[in-house]
Amino acid sequence: MVMVGQHARSSPEKVYLSDVEIHRQSPIASAEDLRARVLFHVLLSDTLLVGDSQSLNTPLFRALVSSHEAGGQAVRSDLAPLLGSGRIRVACRDGQRLTAVRDAQKLRKVEHVPSAAYAELVDRMTHAHAVTYRLDAVSAAFKSGVIRLLEELTRDAGGETRGTVEAALEFVRGQEPLYFKALRDWEESFRTNSSGSTEVVLAVAAVDRAAGESYRQALPHVLGAGTAAPRSVELPAAATRTVLERTSLPAGVLDGFLLGRLPVEVFLEATEQPSRGVLVRQLGLLRRGSRPDLSQLVEAMAEFSNWVQEAFVRAFRDTDERARAVLDGNHNLMRFGIFQDSLTGALGAGLDMPAAGGEEDYLELQVVDRSVPAADGAAGIGALDARQMRQRVITGAYVG
Repeated sequence: MVMVGQHARSSPEKVYLSDVEIHRQSPIASAEDLRARVLFHVLLSDTLLVGDSQSLNTPLFRALVSSHEAGGQAVRSDLAPLLGSGRIRVACRDGQRLTAVRDAQKLRKVEHVPSAAYAELVDRMTHAHAVTYRLDAVSAAFKSGVIRLLEELTRDAGGETRGTVEAALEFVRGQEPLYFKALRDWEESFRTNSSGSTEVVLAVAAVDRAAGESYRQALPHVLGAGTAAPRSVELPAAATRTVLERTSLPAGVLDGFLLGRLPVEVFLEATEQPSRGVLVRQLGLLRRGSRPDLSQLVEAMAEFSNWVQEAFVRAFRDTDERARAVLDGNHNLMRFGIFQDSLTGALGAGLDMPAAGGEEDYLELQVVDRSVPAADGAAGIGALDARQMRQRVITGAYVG
């Protein structure tokens, strides 16, 4: 059995939940789907971060916090204990209250701005645990990322594609600061006033994807946090070899349907398990490019997955006939493996369902350490922020 005293000595790790992101091509299908991913990532990280805009402007997230915001949806609006306890922390710009952020967004006519009452509610829940970031640092990282991605698009492009991307680059370089909404407005205007050809439409869509990807990375980059990436993000391909593997583990922790229905009380009990504490700390070492205790990591995963499976049985046995039927009918087993990049020697971990069919709602975890270029202008932002930007923080957990 994994003991509490065996925890790896490391500082608490922050993971940014970019699944709570409205600026993406493939939004999450339902509040229940989002709830499953939130619980999944909180289980496997010390601190789960959500951006201030995401906590305010994502209707599905709001539905998970407040039954009033759910608007009659059949969803558990029960994330308040996680926000109030600091299991989920909101990253707030320049130390502002969420009410001030919300009011400023309303003046700028940002999409999906919530009511003042909702902003006040989340403020009360989260202010004591809020994480502060500098908006100028994130703006610089966002703009730098957009420029880098657009420059990559121009390298092999020609014709109307190249012209479109170069026009976008000219616009982006002239914006200080660059707002996502301003770039979206430019895209719409350019599309309307262009030839309307398929090539231009596809090029504008590529610009939008680049903006969304940079927006997703900017805040965790500045905060020195790992990133829980959305399903639409592909990790860079790498030649790897398996170092250690454990198969035939209970698969409940990857079952999105069951996680979406798990009572929050059971979930909070899960976060207190000693095996989960060891697991989180060892995965945190992997995300930061350090070497964990591999035997502890594998044993902690096995112990925790067994606990979660037993907890599902207790939770659903007498209260949720549909969930019980899914649990009883699920005979798939998951695999946990440690792999090594053959070129760099960096270690990673993967948790997946190798025998699952295409229709089941299973999650997947890949924990890797990936570096990103520092944001242009970081040196002028301040010593602390510049140092954080040089950390190897992207990408962390991946749900696929």
